[in-house]
Amino acid sequence: MGGGGTLVDGVCRWFQRRSSSSTSSSSTSHRKLNTDDNKNDDNEETRQITLPATVPEEDEQQQEELTIIEDFDLSGLKSIKVPKRQNWIATFDSQNKKVTVDTEFFTEYGEASRYQIQEVIGKGSYGIVGSAVDTHTGEKVAIKKINDVFGHVSDAMRILREIKLLRLLRHPDVVEIKHIMLPPSRREFKDIYVVFELMESDLHQVIKVNDDLTREHHQFFLFQLLRALKYIHTANVFHRDIKPKNILVNADCKLKICDFGLARVSFNDAPSAIFWTYTPAIDIWSIGCIFAEMLSGKPLFPGKNVVHQLDLMTDLLGTPSTESITRPSREMAITAYEIRNEKARRYLSNMRKKTPLPFSQKFPDADPLALQLLERLLAFDPKDRPSAEDALTDPYFHGLSTADRESSAHPISKLEFEFEKRKLAKEDVRELIYREILEYHPQMLQEYLHGADQASFMYPRIVD
Repeated sequence: MGGGGTLVDGVCRWFQRRSSSSTSSSSTSHRKLNTDDNKNDDNEETRQITLPATVPEEDEQQQEELTIIEDFDLSGLKSIKVPKRQNWIATFDSQNKKVTVDTEFFTEYGEASRYQIQEVIGKGSYGIVGSAVDTHTGEKVAIKKINDVFGHVSDAMRILREIKLLRLLRHPDVVEIKHIMLPPSRREFKDIYVVFELMESDLHQVIKVNDDLTREHHQFFLFQLLRALKYIHTANVFHRDIKPKNILVNADCKLKICDFGLARVSFNDAPSAIFWTYTPAIDIWSIGCIFAEMLSGKPLFPGKNVVHQLDLMTDLLGTPSTESITRPSREMAITAYEIRNEKARRYLSNMRKKTPLPFSQKFPDADPLALQLLERLLAFDPKDRPSAEDALTDPYFHGLSTADRESSAHPISKLEFEFEKRKLAKEDVRELIYREILEYHPQMLQEYLHGADQASFMYPRIVD
């Protein structure tokens, strides 16, 4: 059996007190965009469109299905070590007085006075992340400052996609946006400040510093990941970039998936020329690789390039069948990418026959039930991988999960992602992001929706 009794007891207590109430999404309106298709760059005409400010009744019902549920009682699980983050900027002077961290972090944003920055805990090409205290509530939060959002429209679209999805996907295993600061100027702002719940570390760091993770840790981490995926996938969302650095973790073993910038929403009735047909198997493969990394403490397929990675994959899994290699690329997803590269297809087709390596040999100390599930998650052919919902019913989770206990989401409305089908200019994306920010400022949202400012931007019309 996978897992220990104390963990199962704690989860059972959580199930007994779990709330059955549902909470509707914070979204109170949708705006249907009429813009140019990506392929129609020439011969554009423009027309003015008034964007509806009310939500159709059926969409309100859909939003009510995006339910927040209570989380686990983690008292039965041993805490893990979380590495201390590097403090990139000094927060105190020699007299132990706060220096100009806040003014360095914030620009002219009026809401900055609400938050006291403690330290910078992350840096990247997007900007910086600082831990802070919300002086209104006393709560510790993480504030992500995204610099020069509109330098490239593609980057701005990624940010729009992420903040919209994180508003709609409300689940204990998905990171929560608590607030987005109102920019000082609707039409000229460049930076965005997104306030998240504060998490202590990420799974990449946790795996590095914890060489004593128990079978119960392995089981519970995987359980949370699959529980999150079930919810995300039933909303018809595919993350496409699940990796240890995009999984936030606390010392009490609580886990949350973040970074939805590469995620996509799949609509069954969408023309294939507009929306790619993604499948849940992409994310399931990623979860399998992460689970294997938990078991061994190191990446499963650390390939230097595609060919090297294919060698490593086939060394463990054996060579795939001819059918798997030649199946149309739209259905054939191996990792986060698909076998659309003809060279990769030829390489696999000409590869010498390899037999699979027994997982018990690769992971000699792992729970046998864990390895049985891992083999399913890492099936070379995506059609042989389980869905997240199916995986949660695996014997490995006996006593920990039943399918009807894990939250599902109603598919996200197409109206929320109409912009994905169109070619938008920088100012169009700025307006859409501003509109999304207003979801966290209800009074201003209502004024925006009912005032003169709420209607009519200019969009290129699709050329017939």
